Amino acid sequence: MVCRQVTAPEQPAEQQPELADILERFVGELPALSADQSAAVRDILNCRTPALGGHVHQCDHCGRLNNLYNSCLNRHCPKCQTLNQARWLEARQKDLLPVEYFHVVFTIPGVLHLLFHANPRLCYNLLFSAVKETLQQVALNPERLGAQIGFIAVLHTWTQTLLYHPHVHCIVPGGGLSPDGTQWISCKSGFFLPVPILSSVFRGKLLSKLEKEIKNGKIRLADKNPRELLQEAARPKWNIFSKAPFAGPDQVLRYLGRYTHRSAISNHLLVSMQGRQVTFRFKDRADDNKQKLLTLDGVDFLCRFLLHIMPKGFMRIRHFGFLANAIRKESLARCREHLTAENDSSDCTAPENRLDETWQQLLERLTGNDPTLCPFCRTGHFIQKEPIPKKTSKWFHMGRAASS
Repeated sequence: MVCRQVTAPEQPAEQQPELADILERFVGELPALSADQSAAVRDILNCRTPALGGHVHQCDHCGRLNNLYNSCLNRHCPKCQTLNQARWLEARQKDLLPVEYFHVVFTIPGVLHLLFHANPRLCYNLLFSAVKETLQQVALNPERLGAQIGFIAVLHTWTQTLLYHPHVHCIVPGGGLSPDGTQWISCKSGFFLPVPILSSVFRGKLLSKLEKEIKNGKIRLADKNPRELLQEAARPKWNIFSKAPFAGPDQVLRYLGRYTHRSAISNHLLVSMQGRQVTFRFKDRADDNKQKLLTLDGVDFLCRFLLHIMPKGFMRIRHFGFLANAIRKESLARCREHLTAENDSSDCTAPENRLDETWQQLLERLTGNDPTLCPFCRTGHFIQKEPIPKKTSKWFHMGRAASS
């Protein structure tokens, strides 16, 4: 493993790789994988290739033909998240309130990583539950805020260098509804909830939930007593980070965009693949967020990436309190009503929802570039013609790959 600081923009000796290129090169050397990991690898390898089929498009001016292949839509594929993220963020824009927003991060001690990695679905659900109960209980305490809050929680499992590190990012409006729902209660300017209290409550709740599932036989480890890990984890203080409030709703959305529909590694962070060496860019949090380069053996790089494949159907983004899906519309209307009564200048108008917008229209609005414009004549536009049938796909299962 080689790590060095970026002192100037580097020009790789060969074309900048994508994650699919690295998988293509090293997938046959990987150890046996889970069904979820195998499915993610297969989808990323086949994304936007003839394996998934597509459509022939023809320019209505010059007649040139262009084949467009289908995306895999796997949430771990770095090529398939941009438009999903944009649609999700625009939908969330209508949920914003004219208040301060805070970013709270719940992390678990490293001694519990083995437990979580061996029992991911159950442990991740327990983590979400502990975070939810902690924030709601402390906020509802009349000695703290005395309000029913709402928040968005996003699970991440990686560090900047792709090591395993489960943690939950929470974006929380600075206040909430009174217990009887008749008024909005704001937190103190620049301060949400006391971090030491959050840390203590969170530790107690998560350890209690884990102990219960261990007792019920639902959490197991092959070669270690899981209760020993809980005892070790109970000794130190746990780290909870509560960052300074955002500068406004626009900053909230930009920040959310960095945490919601991300895969563990983005293609733009990949610098080079030379021989067996894969180099990618990361920010060193311990060194003032300086950009550095890390070089790993290709198999080691992929093993790190595959640590972060979510169980099938697992919801990594969740809404709680008055932002919960079942009550969000009604609760937000009540919040806006109370906030407008307190401040007549508050702008609580929700933006227009563009559910019928095609991906081409969305991409043009976001980038200013028309994806249907013919790159050859720069005058005509591509019109969809006949479909392209799927071809035999590259398959991957339990550490063995082939292309037929």
